[in-house]
Amino acid sequence: MICKYIALFVADLRVAEDTYRRLFGMDLLFREGRLAADDWATLPLDKGWEDADAAGIELGMVALRRDEFVLALFQGTPQPGTVHEVCFGLEADEIDAVWARLPKDGAPPKHRRGFLQFDDSFGFRWTLQELDVPFKSSGEIAGRWLAVGRARVE
Repeated sequence: MICKYIALFVADLRVAEDTYRRLFGMDLLFREGRLAADDWATLPLDKGWEDADAAGIELGMVALRRDEFVLALFQGTPQPGTVHEVCFGLEADEIDAVWARLPKDGAPPKHRRGFLQFDDSFGFRWTLQELDVPFKSSGEIAGRWLAVGRARVE
């Protein structure tokens, strides 16, 4: 199984699009606005934010793509608990490149060769690790284990 997409609410859609495109080297797939409650319409690819503004169109969704992965961004207020963390598998050099592009303000990221973890200005935690790294518990990674005595069986 592979992750096909992740959808996030962001407070500033235009800034989030620019941030994630630059940070993760993603391409614009499309932008959309609502016609009605659940009816979305796609902005033609040859039109941008300025064109939508000039036409009085309020964009509410942006889809970005890198390889087969899609990051869907929706205009809205992130709610605590909706997404805890997003993890991408990348080559070590690409992880270092993202680290170099991170803004220098805010909480310091956790970084070592082949690993990067940071919280972005939209309230999301991102973890980047090499493609071949298996999923492990935090305790296993750090060598921390809960001390549990053997249960007595009678």
